[in-house]
Amino acid sequence: MKLVVSSSPHWHGKLSVSNIHHHFIVALLPAVFYAIFTYGMHAVRVMTLAVATALIADILIRLAFRKTVTATDGSAFLIGLLFALILPPSVPYWFVIIGAFLCVAIGKEMFGGLGSNPLNPVLVGWAILFISWPGYLNFNLGAANYNLDFPLHYPLSMLKNGGAELISDFNLVDLLFGRQVGGMGAAAVLLLLTGGVFLIIRRIISWKIPFFFALGVVVMSTVFWLSNSAVYANPLFHLFTGNVMIGMFFLATDFGSSPFNKWGMIVFGFGIGVLTVILRTLSVYPDGVVFSILIMNLFTPLLDRIKNKPKPLEINYIERR
Repeated sequence: MKLVVSSSPHWHGKLSVSNIHHHFIVALLPAVFYAIFTYGMHAVRVMTLAVATALIADILIRLAFRKTVTATDGSAFLIGLLFALILPPSVPYWFVIIGAFLCVAIGKEMFGGLGSNPLNPVLVGWAILFISWPGYLNFNLGAANYNLDFPLHYPLSMLKNGGAELISDFNLVDLLFGRQVGGMGAAAVLLLLTGGVFLIIRRIISWKIPFFFALGVVVMSTVFWLSNSAVYANPLFHLFTGNVMIGMFFLATDFGSSPFNKWGMIVFGFGIGVLTVILRTLSVYPDGVVFSILIMNLFTPLLDRIKNKPKPLEINYIERR
């Protein structure tokens, strides 16, 4: 029997690791159903492959290094599901398998497992694939073979290639309701917003990172838009497209790679929002959410030092994140 002794206070909470991950999975279910409804069995194939690969990789790696198998805590399942939801539905099976394996092997286990990852595991796998095979993450090509009742052009690619004039055909209400090309679950803007609010109400995540993420997007996009509205998109367009909504509630709030203290979360969220718009506007990439989160992940240890002098009994699960 191993006795673990830690310093007081000994505070017991109702939430467990598995409980938290299960809440995230439930919050993502509307986006999952959207993906299946929109893309049919192709969406089912990608999600099944991603989740199965993540679970198998997690089990095999932990067995290989003689660690306790933690597949039942929901973390590997959640990693696989999130990874699938930011992919086009037409990606080949080998692409999904390699990506999901990288998410777990490099993004999670290489750094010591759950909670030890300095970067978001899902985005680590996605970024490696994007650098290696960017053509498979082209959302315009990914939607080419589908008969959908909305424009088959990725809104952010249209903005990047032709400025605000080319996106005039996109209706903000349609974008909000997911009538757009993008990640097969990431495009479900309103459904992801609903899931995110559910997580906040259940006190699984704090409102700070999502709110200041959105504020950063609005502030930075407003600066560009007011400078030249014929070239740059309005703030709502930036909020309702790409990976902003799924990033805001489900990727930026990853417990292992985001700050725990209040001011750290504020700077972290706002920084992601600002960087997202800067990368969308000034870089060669149509969407900047993934790289913005990864960049801010690197600053998490520093951000956790901002005014970080909590008193022992003033912490309620670190403000419930």
